Amino acid sequence: MELKEVRTFLEALNQDEIIFDPHFYKRTSERPINEGMIRKYLASIDKFEKAEYGKDKGNRLKLWFRMSRKYSLVMIVDVLPKGLKVISAWNTNIKWQGKLKR
Repeated sequence: MELKEVRTFLEALNQDEIIFDPHFYKRTSERPINEGMIRKYLASIDKFEKAEYGKDKGNRLKLWFRMSRKYSLVMIVDVLPKGLKVISAWNTNIKWQGKLKR
């Protein structure tokens, strides 16, 4: 999927078509995220920044959303025939991430 295709898919996505993996709920106790936050960002296409394929280039994607000037929200999702399955999510410090790329 190209970035444009992912953006179009997210715009057409209905909230009822979003499901969450048990792994996501396991990690929410360790991270400052919740289901409502994920749903909000999936509906906020203007905050969508980029998408990367998973290791197998199948239906798994890593989605990046801008939270603020300092933080981004990263989601690992599976694209299903009729919806989206959120596997995991976390927020990341953009400044820290930039140092890793050097």
